[in-house]
Amino acid sequence: MTYLIIGLGQSGIAAANFLVKSGENVLVYDKDKHKASELIKGGLISKNCGIITKLCAKTLCIVHCIVLSPGVKLNKKVLHLAREFKINIIGELAFAASYCPAPIYAITGTNGKTTVCKLLGAIFSAAKYNTHLVGNIGNAFSGVVDSIAPNDKVVCEVSSFQLEYSAGFTPTAVAFTNIAPDHLDRYRNFQEYFDTKKILLERVGSGKIFLNFDDVLIRDLGKDRQNCEYYSTAELPAGYDGLFVRDNKIFRRVDSEEHFVLDLSKNKLVGKHNISNILCATCLALYGGVLPEIIAKAIKNFRAPHHRIEFVGKVNGAYYFDDSKATNINSTITAVSCFPDKRIILLLGGSDKGENYNNLIKQLPENVTQIIAFGETGRKIAKIARKAFCRNIFLCKNLYTAFLCARAHAHVDDVVLLSPACASFDEFANYRERGEYFCSLVKQNDKD
Repeated sequence: MTYLIIGLGQSGIAAANFLVKSGENVLVYDKDKHKASELIKGGLISKNCGIITKLCAKTLCIVHCIVLSPGVKLNKKVLHLAREFKINIIGELAFAASYCPAPIYAITGTNGKTTVCKLLGAIFSAAKYNTHLVGNIGNAFSGVVDSIAPNDKVVCEVSSFQLEYSAGFTPTAVAFTNIAPDHLDRYRNFQEYFDTKKILLERVGSGKIFLNFDDVLIRDLGKDRQNCEYYSTAELPAGYDGLFVRDNKIFRRVDSEEHFVLDLSKNKLVGKHNISNILCATCLALYGGVLPEIIAKAIKNFRAPHHRIEFVGKVNGAYYFDDSKATNINSTITAVSCFPDKRIILLLGGSDKGENYNNLIKQLPENVTQIIAFGETGRKIAKIARKAFCRNIFLCKNLYTAFLCARAHAHVDDVVLLSPACASFDEFANYRERGEYFCSLVKQNDKD
């Protein structure tokens, strides 16, 4: 059997090496025609891989299965040839999962996925399970699947891209955090993006589904589903089973009976959205057999992942926060809501994902006193803001000049918040690189 790996990012490299080690015939392709040979010369991909430089009938006629990296979108010509030659197409995530002997706990949604995954991983580890964090979190499933044992726990962050070719992916339990417009540069509209996300609910089979009751669109996904429970930062209405919060404590309701789960008073995570993340992870952990007291201890010791409303330092008395992970409008609105009593200087900009920035500007509260727009989308955001937002608007070329502008205008006790509402690809490789650069600028100027 001959496999073709399309896309040689981390996922494609991992899949290629896994298949070579398994003794399969492997071909690799990337739109950058020199990438495969460079990776093979550098030892990142096995020398036993053949290289394809063009996706055409002559090359595809010998292929039995295409393993697709999540960032790749196949064109109509390749899809037609795949149908003609009866080539199975499978995403890297589903491909790796087919070899996984352990239960998989899958989390999707627009925001909060990574925090939920890392928190759930910390809980499983605290319960002494050998735990693997894979998927969109940045660790290719194919790269670790051959080290997973049946009694391990696998926590999988699932993006919409990874669900496009996910037939055969059968997680033990799934959770849906929330939904908001995102990746509109890839999908025709919000509904197509949402429909792609919903595929995960069809993959779970007889497993368990956990839904965020506070998001109306997500709540409605539970209609007519017997294998569904909810979680809410408020009290669940009668008739709904799941986790909810009352008096800063988490309770679980099952068949009208309520049970105390844990106290939230010693939680270190900031914001209502993080209470929702805690609830989501707790649902999955309880389903995975972890005792409430172990969950509570893990939550108490957990700190939010980097670049998610992370305090970086003070410059001239102003507080600087890195929320570089906010690559969509909904994430930025959530971040701003965490500082209701502070004046906020908001840094917005980056590469465009096709969102309507009018929706962002209209939702900003009055305590956002200044907007500093930068990068590829800076001019567009500044233009919209100047029409709808009667406060101070500044336009800067890049993140460095945006930081200098913020430093010049920030007063003591102000919050300077990098929460860009955009992707990072105009200036940086990813949101992490952008956040780390911002942190380095703050630390160079931190005099407090």
